[in-house]
Amino acid sequence: MNSLDVANLLIDRYGSTTIMTNLMLNSLVYFAQVESLRNNHTPLFTDAIEAWEVGPVEPAVVQAFKGYGRRRVTRPRGCIPDDASLLPLLDGVMAKYGFMTAYDMVCFACRQGSAWLEAYQGGDGSVIAGDDIIRSRDGLDLPVHAGSLASAIGHVNYRWPNTFRILKNA
Repeated sequence: MNSLDVANLLIDRYGSTTIMTNLMLNSLVYFAQVESLRNNHTPLFTDAIEAWEVGPVEPAVVQAFKGYGRRRVTRPRGCIPDDASLLPLLDGVMAKYGFMTAYDMVCFACRQGSAWLEAYQGGDGSVIAGDDIIRSRDGLDLPVHAGSLASAIGHVNYRWPNTFRILKNA
């Protein structure tokens, strides 16, 4: 299994209900690796995870979906693995992290105690190893909905239901 396989599974399973940009997708793939290391004591994939300015990324995933820019990723690239044993792990990742926006994901992935913060050296490319993840707070701390951008957007949408439609058409 590689990081692109995980990304393709996430898109196939959740792409119609979650706004997955390349950045969001990379964060979700990263947290899938974190959950696998924490819960199963084994990596989900062997591809390198690098500490970039925007957080932890898998270069193969970035490359595969770079054509989308900042837009929503709508289709997998390549084969979708037929591995039902991964679905509980991915469901858990989405339950914990899926409510966040890409901005929220970056803030959470780059917080104090994260593997990214330990590995990032001011330029893209520092590797985040499995041991770095285990020593970090990643997978131990849970993101909170209160105070997130996702929460603020939800509040505005609830309070003024037409706001985003009006902004979209402005």
